[in-house]
Amino acid sequence: MPLFSKKSPAKPTPIAAQKSDAKQQRAALNAKKKAKKQAQFQTMLDEEEEELKKRNANYAQVSAYQKAHEHDEKKAPAGVFVAAEHLNKIYSNRVQAVSDLSIDIKKGEFIVLVGPSGCGKSTTLRMLAGLEDITSGDLYIDGEYANNLAPIDRGVAMVFQSYALYPHMSVYENMAFGLEGLKTREFVRDAAGNQVLDKNGKSLIKRRSLTKQEIDERIQDAAKKLQITEYLQRKPTQLSGGQCQRVALGRAVVRHAKIFLLDEPLSNLDAKLRVQMRSELIRLHEELGNTMIYVTHDQTEAMTMANRIMVMNKGKVQQIGTPHEVYDSPANVFVATFMGSPTMNILPAHYDQGKISFPDEKQAILSKGQIQATKAYFAERKRFLDQDIARLNHLNPEEKKTVLYSVDDLLSAERKELIEAEGFLATGVADFYFGIRPEDMAFSKSKETSLLVKVDVAELLGAEYSIHFQLSKKEVVARVSADELIKNGDTGYLSFVKEEVHLFDKVTQKRIF
Repeated sequence: MPLFSKKSPAKPTPIAAQKSDAKQQRAALNAKKKAKKQAQFQTMLDEEEEELKKRNANYAQVSAYQKAHEHDEKKAPAGVFVAAEHLNKIYSNRVQAVSDLSIDIKKGEFIVLVGPSGCGKSTTLRMLAGLEDITSGDLYIDGEYANNLAPIDRGVAMVFQSYALYPHMSVYENMAFGLEGLKTREFVRDAAGNQVLDKNGKSLIKRRSLTKQEIDERIQDAAKKLQITEYLQRKPTQLSGGQCQRVALGRAVVRHAKIFLLDEPLSNLDAKLRVQMRSELIRLHEELGNTMIYVTHDQTEAMTMANRIMVMNKGKVQQIGTPHEVYDSPANVFVATFMGSPTMNILPAHYDQGKISFPDEKQAILSKGQIQATKAYFAERKRFLDQDIARLNHLNPEEKKTVLYSVDDLLSAERKELIEAEGFLATGVADFYFGIRPEDMAFSKSKETSLLVKVDVAELLGAEYSIHFQLSKKEVVARVSADELIKNGDTGYLSFVKEEVHLFDKVTQKRIF
């Protein structure tokens, strides 16, 4: 018999068992969290891989297009000073910054490129200046094919967001710095003053440096136009922000460039000075008569300064037109909601035989002209889509390389549009976006309409109120007369100026009328 009896293992106490269970639960929970993170990470990797495939396919399409057209005759359009035809910019990581951009600019125009940050405005400007290579497309400046021209030979002058003035130089020296190495082009002439021709009958051109007298004349002339003559001997640190911006403009003016490219030159200035400099730029443009291409994200600058506006979003041109055209007849929902302050109110709406119904059961009636315009829009869309789908279906593989887009993707999108157009023409029923600008609404406490609303916020702006209320479960803003007192919580009746109502296609987001 053993001296010591063998003891049975001790049973775990309730506390030890609870600790063991808690440990197992924590381990299971941590394993679950880890598995979830791994699944999320794998999903992210799969999405990135799919996105990279799409980018590579797009780059291959654009490269094939460029190769197919590289031997085409490079002829500038008649009567156009700057012509951009199907410009594309794709970086080495296959991100497309600018997509199929085309615009014709006349001599002396003031063109404003406007859009949100990252939409491709500055990239477009840099392609025009020659600071970015063009992936595909053609650029003409003053009748000359400019894709391969060096920046110095394009006749452009650029003004940047930052003043980029040399702090150790005076204003005069800053303006002269770019001229000291500048070579001016002039015709070779004989003793009698006649132009000398080469063996092909073309005028011979020589390059020479500017003389000190010519440099001084240019600086004095520019300083007079920009009203900075008294500051020529000062250093940049002794100038205000507005004066520094005038000096930066002066450096562009003294070059006698054909085109001024201005990349958000006023964004570093305060609000009051920005308004003043806008007026200065308009005056300078009228005095010089140069072609100016101006980039900004501020739609107020675009509306007040431009002869024409080019609205961009995600690298694509949304609309090109005069300020009135862009504001009164926006091409799509993006332009409508980007231009204007406050922007256009966009509401989901159901269309049934000319009657508009909102989700909260409020209604509006369209005019006969607007009903006819809606029918005409879809009839024209159906006619175009029928023809274009037939054209795309007959493209052979070689012909598909000559276009800038994926034919299969375009066919899929157009077939979806066609189904919508045919459905509307057959039934007269569809879901649209309803658009109305704040100033095209009226509010009354006594004149009854079908639109009864409650004012959430009433902001008095002097001669008018900006009132905020709910319609279709969305916040709507209206600018109405301050003839009668309006307070928060008031109820009243809303009416629209019928002629100013807009409808947008829900599938394409294009404006119907």
